[in-house]
Amino acid sequence: MTDNHGVKWMLLMIVALSRALALAGALGLFAAAAVQAEVLEIREAEVSQAPGFSERSAPASGWRAQTLPDDWGRTRPEYGGELWYRIPLDTTRLVQGSQVPAIYVERVCSNLAVYLNGSPVGSGGKLTLPYSRNCFTPQMFMLPQALLKPGVNTIHIQVVGYPLRQVSAAQRSSGLSVVRVGASDELRPLYEQALWWNITLPKVITALLGAFTVFIGALWLTRPRDTYYGYFTLWIGWWTLNTTRLYIIDPPLPGPWIEMLVPATAPLCVSGLVLFLMRFLGRSVGWVNQVLWWQMLVIPLVFLWGGQENVYPLARWNYYWLVPQFILAAIWFLAVSWQVSRRDFWLFSVILLTMVAITLVELAAAFLGLPLKMHFGHLGGPITLLPLCLRLIWLFSDNLRRSEELNIELERRVAEKSTEIERNYAELSSLRAREAVQDERQRIASDLHDDLGAKLLSIAHESSRVDDRGQLAGMARQALDEMRLSVRGMVSEPLRAVDVLADWRAETVQRLAAAHFAADWSAAEPAPGLLLPARMQVQLTRVLREAVSNLIRHSGGSRCRVEIAFPTGAMTLSVEDDGCGMDVAAMGAKGNGLGGIERRVRILGGRHAWQTGPMGGAMLLVRVPLLPDGGGAADAPELASQVHPLPSSNATRPDR
Repeated sequence: MTDNHGVKWMLLMIVALSRALALAGALGLFAAAAVQAEVLEIREAEVSQAPGFSERSAPASGWRAQTLPDDWGRTRPEYGGELWYRIPLDTTRLVQGSQVPAIYVERVCSNLAVYLNGSPVGSGGKLTLPYSRNCFTPQMFMLPQALLKPGVNTIHIQVVGYPLRQVSAAQRSSGLSVVRVGASDELRPLYEQALWWNITLPKVITALLGAFTVFIGALWLTRPRDTYYGYFTLWIGWWTLNTTRLYIIDPPLPGPWIEMLVPATAPLCVSGLVLFLMRFLGRSVGWVNQVLWWQMLVIPLVFLWGGQENVYPLARWNYYWLVPQFILAAIWFLAVSWQVSRRDFWLFSVILLTMVAITLVELAAAFLGLPLKMHFGHLGGPITLLPLCLRLIWLFSDNLRRSEELNIELERRVAEKSTEIERNYAELSSLRAREAVQDERQRIASDLHDDLGAKLLSIAHESSRVDDRGQLAGMARQALDEMRLSVRGMVSEPLRAVDVLADWRAETVQRLAAAHFAADWSAAEPAPGLLLPARMQVQLTRVLREAVSNLIRHSGGSRCRVEIAFPTGAMTLSVEDDGCGMDVAAMGAKGNGLGGIERRVRILGGRHAWQTGPMGGAMLLVRVPLLPDGGGAADAPELASQVHPLPSSNATRPDR
């Protein structure tokens, strides 16, 4: 079931806010209607654009009648600079007694100064280039009783502004609104109401929108993969800055450049909006992305090329290009969200349709002649965007909550898997221990059977046939040596490699000499401190003994060469004779002694091979690995894969 609580709350907030604004507007209009009957509304004046007059010296001639409000964009679109308005005022129509009269101007663009009978009574700021910007700030000045004369008085209003070509919209073209004169107590509600709607409330909402911009930008930095937060920051960030500059009376740049800045950077707003809508639904179209990024680069360059004398025509065609993009993106978003994200459809439909309506009204007022001298977007835009900001923040918090829940669930599953892994590891360790014990039992049994058992059996057979007690004693000593060797493999400590080699050499040379073989022993010097585990020593001792016994019995030769080397991480042993060689055709059979060699080498994790040696006889090659710390051979069979294979690696060879 889809949770629409957040969206419904946003829609209710929009409705409540709209009702509050409508109520405030109705109360304001009622108050204005109540006071308008008490003031003098001036809709007719005289105007002169003769240049070269100072503040106290208004034009003496060249006056002509002018209806107010006077919109320079309609009456004199090419004119820019200073214009004087003259208004005769009958003192009998002003308030009497202790009330202070005042003059109220709802709108003037770009700035004005007011004179009563030639004396200044107030101004909105700078009257020289660059002019102060008061296009949306109402003006109210007191008319001192000391300056009033009996009969007819004269009010001069000096207005300065820019030609239409140097502004970006008709709402900011120069001009003067209707002038009201009356008691200050009666005019002040009108002034404060206009100030509230045009300046104070938009400032508050813009500040709030700016705070949301910073906050959502920070959310985007915490979750860079949610790119729609970044594009939304670009969109409302531009809107915030665009609205903020309207309330800066004296900007650091000339007026035309400030006007150019808005349409030149408008692609940032529209591109950010379109990309936000696409990314919010998880969509991306390559050519659309390219068009949006290119227009953010090209359009500002076009305005720089056109200069300050072509701001208005360039802005018009710029908005004709950008506004359809916004409308098409809104239509596309609503169509897709209806199918894939019904939860967001209703909220976005209210917001987007409201913004489309505001945009069309703004476009008509700016370039199509709609007589509207205020920007709905300054107030309506931020108010419309605030619920969307709240929706994104709620969406972020909801995602954060879901992430925390997933993290808790993930931690629970990890804990379960960790417990399961520990249990399996304990079972595997126990199984390996049992297998190791079983392997060790099998090895001991094999050693006793193959070595000690064979010797005892030989003694039993020979004792009934041989009278030579010395021969029987020798066989018994050999059996005792085999038993001691087996016990040493189980309980002895590691021995130095040099000592093991010395024992091997003494035993091998003695046996070969007794069998009338010439012994050729060659052993490389082992690394200093190299230790061989007892098990490795025992197994290799038996391999060497069996190899020597095999060549003494079957080779038919007279010479034996033994070589031992220590390449990196391994130990090699070769035993070679000059006898009859080996029967390659009989490789399938396996004698008991040679089978023991294979088994012992495999226990040490090594490899062995039989081949014809340089001396013409059989040659046994054995290679076993040493532990990385220089100790001895690995017991685990899996380490055999680390040993380099020997040439012609035959696992077996029959006794000759």
